Amino acid sequence: MGDEVSKDKFSKADYSRFKQRLDQETEHVRALFLRAGFDHSTRRLGYELELCLLNARGEPSPCNQQVLEQADNPHFTVELARFNLEINGNAFAVHDTVMAQLQQDMAELYAEVADAAQIFGCRTGLFGVLPSLTREHVNRQSFMSDLSRYRLLDKRVMQMRGRPVQLDIHGPDHLQLEKNDVMLEALGTSLQIHYQIPFEESVASYHAALWSSLALIGAAANSPLVLGARGWQESRIVIFKQAVDSRNPQEIHDQQTPRVHLAQGYIHSWMELFEDNLCYSPILPEVLDKPLESLHHFNLHNGTIWRWVRPILGRDEPGRYHLRLELRVTPAGPTLIDSMANLVFQIGLIEGLKLKPNELTLVPYEVLEQDFYSAARHGLSAEVSWCNGKMGRLQDLVLRFAIPTAVTGLELLGIRDYAGWMDIVQQRVQSGRTGARWILDAWASQPDANALVQQYMLHASTNRPVHLWPDFET
Repeated sequence: MGDEVSKDKFSKADYSRFKQRLDQETEHVRALFLRAGFDHSTRRLGYELELCLLNARGEPSPCNQQVLEQADNPHFTVELARFNLEINGNAFAVHDTVMAQLQQDMAELYAEVADAAQIFGCRTGLFGVLPSLTREHVNRQSFMSDLSRYRLLDKRVMQMRGRPVQLDIHGPDHLQLEKNDVMLEALGTSLQIHYQIPFEESVASYHAALWSSLALIGAAANSPLVLGARGWQESRIVIFKQAVDSRNPQEIHDQQTPRVHLAQGYIHSWMELFEDNLCYSPILPEVLDKPLESLHHFNLHNGTIWRWVRPILGRDEPGRYHLRLELRVTPAGPTLIDSMANLVFQIGLIEGLKLKPNELTLVPYEVLEQDFYSAARHGLSAEVSWCNGKMGRLQDLVLRFAIPTAVTGLELLGIRDYAGWMDIVQQRVQSGRTGARWILDAWASQPDANALVQQYMLHASTNRPVHLWPDFET
């Protein structure tokens, strides 16, 4: 989805040619799975970090193109809204100090963006949903980034839906909003973790990633305030699901899975996931003269199906194929250190859960999916089931099972220096002081979004984890 397209208008013939190339490349992928033609040993870690650009008053600043040109770094790209940017971090082989390497990379790239933004009077901030966003800021004409892929995404989704997008969030407040475009997707910003895993571990890794997402959605929640209304603890989940739902009324009646979803169930092979992709109509149908083996059209299409745990088929420079997880559930922030702690926690948890692969499919998938949305809505207070069958508050289950399992997984990976990051997760969960909790407490003290953002930014600038932030000062 990050690839630009050359135009924002395509003919029926373009879609037919794209579908033909997609089918050919999918057949090539089927052959790869039949002969297990993937990397069997490499583990690598990377990330994408989305950030907000703010003016001096803490309001969104639509200056991403200027900042991008000033920074002049291929690791940075614009997002759907002109007040967002994305850092595409470097990827590193997993070794004993890889987490420190990732943290340094994240800090250096973030500082580079911040320096470029400062030239235009902007600041950079990490939010799940920026509290100072208003309905004005999701105006397509004023705030959509000027790229063909976004114009085409907007046009195609609306054509496929055949009706307006309706945002309907039931939280402490009830937020309803109707839009004739996809700009509501721009409300959310996230940390996306990329984890390349050996082929033999792919199925267990996928199931472990689903369960880890349940833990992360509560432990990392940072999106409770949407357009001045109190929504879910992690409102990004419901926003994104509704904002780019391309289904028409008949497809909804037929219970077709939306393009944004957690999963469709447990699997026996990743090929099942890639076969599912063929159920969705292409959105970006640009046909390029690239060899079939590059899987350009296959991957472009896969990037327009927004699973919270997305399977990715990659290829390195020597031409070797590999499988990797794109873990999309975690919001950005509140600080870089919180973001790194979330990354360390999720990778460790995936590795620890894989030690008991049969346990990962004991609880019916429908229960996991229901609990995932409950955790997004209620955060750590959600009543859920864990993969071992234990039931209770998510806060208690994370402390009893998820954190010890993550520590075991990190030790199995040979990660030496995990303690500091895992201590942050432990203390955040014990206290219940997530970013979402801090924002809601601040809003209860004074329902002033700009004042809230100003204090949030002040505390975030220290890079102290959110559970150590002082209360909001009125």
